[in-house]
Amino acid sequence: RGLAKIMAFMRAVSILLVLMHLYWFCYGFFLERGWTLEVINKILGNFDRTAGLFSHTLYTKAFALVLLALSCLGTKGVKNEKITWSKIYVALGVGFVLFFLNTPLLKLSPATGTFLYILTISLGYIALLMAGVWMSRLLRTNLMDDVFNNENESFQQETKLMENEYSVNLPTKFYYKGKWNSGWINIVNPFRASIVLGTPGSGKSYAIVNNYIKQQIEKGFSMYIYDFKFDDLSTIAYNHLLKHRDKYKVQPKFYVINFDDPRKSHRCNPLNPDFMTDISDAYEAAYTIMLNLNRSWIQKQGDFFVESP
Repeated sequence: RGLAKIMAFMRAVSILLVLMHLYWFCYGFFLERGWTLEVINKILGNFDRTAGLFSHTLYTKAFALVLLALSCLGTKGVKNEKITWSKIYVALGVGFVLFFLNTPLLKLSPATGTFLYILTISLGYIALLMAGVWMSRLLRTNLMDDVFNNENESFQQETKLMENEYSVNLPTKFYYKGKWNSGWINIVNPFRASIVLGTPGSGKSYAIVNNYIKQQIEKGFSMYIYDFKFDDLSTIAYNHLLKHRDKYKVQPKFYVINFDDPRKSHRCNPLNPDFMTDISDAYEAAYTIMLNLNRSWIQKQGDFFVESP
């Protein structure tokens, strides 16, 4: 806070020097409008007699610029990607020309010349202020640009699309060498196994599962989808299947098995008669289904197996 107050004071003195410069060298402009005070005249006259501050137009400008530069260097800035050195150079050039090279305007007619002089010196000071603030931001943030070591932890990733008749290709963005790059996660053999881990709401379905469904349908695969949040994935699969039926040699059918709402479900008989040669086969099949439907039976059955020799 103390440093911030010092920098603000230096900037205020810099602005005050610019105002003193305008008051002294554009005195006629202020006198016509009655904006002069005898006290100010005496103070500025003493400054000029003792230090020769107003003996040349460049003196006050130079002192104002030095104080402005010091105040900008001590200012903490927030990094902004839109700030570049090219913009700083342009602002510095424009500000320098308007602030220092406008003295010939004082030789024009008093009204027009003085007005243009005040306008140009004001715009030049603002441009120099902007350039100084931007420069301080870049210089300060570049010294601590990677406090979390992101640059050293970034690495080159796959940027080539490797596609085959079975692959699933996920587009990515990764940060490397100070810029963002486009890349690919290529699952060239999805038959091995894939696991997706992430907290709820992290985008697993949006980024991975939905792409799996769409790309596999586009390649003509049949699918078995467990839609935990019915009918999110089912809607995606159904609509995508309608758009890409031409990818299938044998036209597939779309079925939904919904145990929570049978009204939105097709019918399925898990007891295949071809596998039941006698009553014991039917009993085992029915017994297994009932165990999976009743949690208390599953617990008892588990206890029974633990205790059995």
